[in-house]
Amino acid sequence: MAQCLRKGFQIVPNTILYQQKRFRSKINIQKPRKPHYLRGLVNTFLTPYYENKNADKSLVELCNKLNKLEKKVEYNPYERIIAREVRNWFEESKMVAICHMNSMKAEEKFEMDVPLRKANIYTKRYNKKIMLLALEDSPYAATLPLYETSFIIMFSPDLNVAPFEKIIKKFPSIILLAGILEGRLLNKNNFLKYGKLDLTTSRMHLVQVLQNAGGNNLNQQLTQHQSTLVARLKQISMNETAPDENEKSVPV
Repeated sequence: MAQCLRKGFQIVPNTILYQQKRFRSKINIQKPRKPHYLRGLVNTFLTPYYENKNADKSLVELCNKLNKLEKKVEYNPYERIIAREVRNWFEESKMVAICHMNSMKAEEKFEMDVPLRKANIYTKRYNKKIMLLALEDSPYAATLPLYETSFIIMFSPDLNVAPFEKIIKKFPSIILLAGILEGRLLNKNNFLKYGKLDLTTSRMHLVQVLQNAGGNNLNQQLTQHQSTLVARLKQISMNETAPDENEKSVPV
């Protein structure tokens, strides 16, 4: 009896019966059939009544990035004045240090500017637009990719590489990228290496080596041909002027 009741009240799991049914006709993509009346009414209501400005434009003309590149940048008179000032800094300075500047407090920047100013080094900051206008057609145009992010430029009328390096080491937020010494663009390593050289001592060693190689009469050996040429030309000119003087002294 218990078995009969258990079998009679046993829960039967529900099973979903599904069957795939193929659409009765093929969908024509090229010539779709006319939509339903209500859907067609909605489509007609949502159709814009104004003219599409981009209807006759090609894909190249619709590219926004290309249009931004071809768009001519306009500068106001104040920006042109600042650009001339930047160009003058680059041309008149013997040392130009281009550095990347991370975020730093105003107090920290003031502490950096004071010793730099004492070393005759001036810090300047401009935007990318000004730098492009100032250096676009100059010998310093190769430095334009360095101004993509936050940067700071340091100018000096003297070759103050040693004090510059000593001061910058105290501020990790300033990272040297490249530099210009006497109109020549150098990377970071060459900039620091060239700045540490003592040119006066190097020139003295060069002159000493040349004198030892050619003897004590190095100057005489280098200018021998020029001196001989000058002496012979002088002798020829004296021989040509002598008869003229004798002719003038004869009485008539």
